[in-house]
Formats: sequence, C-alpha cells, structure tokens
Amino acid sequence: MLSPEDVRRQAERRYREYLSSIVAGSDPFPIDVRFAKVGPGEISRRYGDLRAELAALRAASDADGRRSYGIEWEERQDRLAGRQLYPRRIRFPDEAAFLGFLRKEAEAARFRGDVRLLTDAFPPLRGWAQKRPARIVDHAGQWPAIIEVLRWFLEHPRPAVFAREIPVVEDTKFIERNRAILRELLDVLLPESALDASGKTFEERFGLLRPEPLIRVRFLDGSIARERFSGVSDLSVPVGVLDRLSFPELTTLIVVENKASFTNLDVFLTLPALKGTAAVFGSGFAALSMASCSWMKDRRILYWGDIDTHGLSILAGFRAAFPAVRSVLMDEQTFDRFPEFRTDAPQDIGSPPEGLSPDEAALFSRLASLTARNRLEQERIPASWAAERIAICLSHPG
Repeated sequence: MLSPEDVRRQAERRYREYLSSIVAGSDPFPIDVRFAKVGPGEISRRYGDLRAELAALRAASDADGRRSYGIEWEERQDRLAGRQLYPRRIRFPDEAAFLGFLRKEAEAARFRGDVRLLTDAFPPLRGWAQKRPARIVDHAGQWPAIIEVLRWFLEHPRPAVFAREIPVVEDTKFIERNRAILRELLDVLLPESALDASGKTFEERFGLLRPEPLIRVRFLDGSIARERFSGVSDLSVPVGVLDRLSFPELTTLIVVENKASFTNLDVFLTLPALKGTAAVFGSGFAALSMASCSWMKDRRILYWGDIDTHGLSILAGFRAAFPAVRSVLMDEQTFDRFPEFRTDAPQDIGSPPEGLSPDEAALFSRLASLTARNRLEQERIPASWAAERIAICLSHPG
C-alpha cells in the first residue's frame, strides 16, 4: 500500500510535467498514481496495519468533497478478513484536484501569466519554457524586468557599456543577480554575431564592459619613481595600462604572487631598494595579465611564490608565458633553512608539472611526498634572508 505522503511525492514529481503541459497547451489529466495492490497473503498477515493505512489514505482523498486524489475501490474476499474494499485505482481526475492537493493553485496561476507574458514578448522562447518550466517558477515576480533586459539586448547587441548603465532596470544589481537566467535566454534569442561563444564571463559573452583587475607595481629604484612619477613608488594600474609602463631604465621585475590572496602583501612592501627594478604584486593573476605586455619579454624576471606544490605549479604556469623567468626563494636551501616556520598544506600526489627546472621538479616531488609540514609561506621568511638571496640571484645573470 501507500500513504498520503507517498501520493504527494508522486504528485510533486509529476508537477514539472504538468507545468510543461501548460506551455504546450496539452492536457495531462487524469494523472494516475502508481501503487502496489494488496496481495492475498498480505491481507491476513497485516490486517490491522492495512486498516489504518487505508483509513489514512481515504481521509486525505476527495471523499469529503476536498480537492484531492480520488480512489476507485474494489471488493476483495479474504478467508480470514472476509469481504473488504481495497483501492483499484488512485488518480487525480483534473487540474483542480491536482493543484488543490499540492496547494499550488496560486503558483500555477502565476506561472500561466508569466508564460503568457514571456512567450507573447518572445515566441522563440516557448520551447525553452516547455523544457525548463521550473526556471519560470524560480523567477516569479521578475519577468517584466527580465523581458525588458532581453528586449534591450536585442536592440543593442554587444553594447560595450557596463551592466549598471543599462537603462531599463533601476536596480543596479539586477543583472548581476540574474546573470544565469539572462544568459540562458539570450543564448536562445541573440544571433551568433552578437555572442562571443569563447567568453567565460557574462560580460565577455554579451559584449559588456567590466572593471579591469588592478596590478600593483612598486618601483624599488627611487630614481625611476622620482623621474617618472614625481616620487610616487607604489602604483596600482589596470591590466590594460600595464603595457604602457615600459621604461628603458627598468631592467628587472620581481613578481610576488601566491593563491589569489593578499596575505603576502608585507612581502611585497618590504622588498629592498634595487637599481633598475620594480616589484609586481600579482595576487593570483600576474601571469595572465603580464602575458600581453610585450616589453616584459626583454626584461629579467624573478618569480617568488610560496614553497609548496601549489606555488611551484603557479610558477610553471607563469613560465609558459615567460620562459626565461627565474624563481627566487623557492628552493630546497630556503625550505631547509626554516623548518620551524613550515605549515601543513593539502598533500599533492601528482607529478611535477611541465615548465619546472630539474631542481624545482625535485623539490616538487619532495613536497608531494610529505603529508605534513610541507609548506613554507613567503611571509614566514625573514626579510634579511630574502634580501640576501635576491641580491645573490641578481648578481648572477644566468
């Protein structure tokens, strides 16, 4: 047998099918509820339990005029129990019974209105609505605004403005909160010429502007700061501006980077004064942003990250853009010099990535073999030791 809750679970599973039928204009009723009929031996074995289950099933049905499932009964003869009525069929005969049982009358009415609103505005979305009816329910109350945004994009393909500049919605966060549903619908509505299929972000895909990430640059040579920036030595510039900082007197770059965090900012700020040198604080995206800066290919670049397998993997990726880059303070000598400062990192059982030198690959394998005390973070290394090792590295051109 089954309980009213079993009936409810089946009805809820069929609800999406019902919503799809509204879009298609079809009629899914009656909807039958599947159940296992009572077997002959079960009547005698579970007579008391069955009577309670049948009473509960009848009490939640449409027997007293409520909007609910209906039960068709059949009389069964049992040797011990005698003649008894058992369900032959359980079904929702119509929409009113189905929605009343689920208490979704208001939701279904709102769904009908939203579907009509959406498909009247954009007939090509009818197929999408039939396949994804739950998405319409999820965004109930938002469809007038969504439709206005869709219409605006159709009229202004690849608009080259920031999302907050789109004039059809007053809420400046509306597009940001609804990127997923807008993308689904714009992918259906917009021509291929208005889409960048390779775009990873909503803005890239649909031709919106977005704020460029900032790269922080600190000139370790005070003369460059004085001559070029009136003494200002610490600058944050958009990625697109970085390519303009090409000065003949700038010969060396020290890239300080780790896992897209700012925990190593003190490392960046305490680098020593060095002639012809600037430090770049990458914070996780230096390799991506610097790769387009052609002038950097001709400079000497040192890379300093955490001594762990993740830091060495970032180094390998950075070296793909700058093959001549040299690592600094990412060696076994430094790792062994400060055992008391090591911390635990998740164990990495992978092989050394391509792009590491033999010594770096050997360090990667050693770190990967450790289950604890397998990380030495940049900020744990004393500034005096760091300055000494950087000076040694800079004194050797190879």
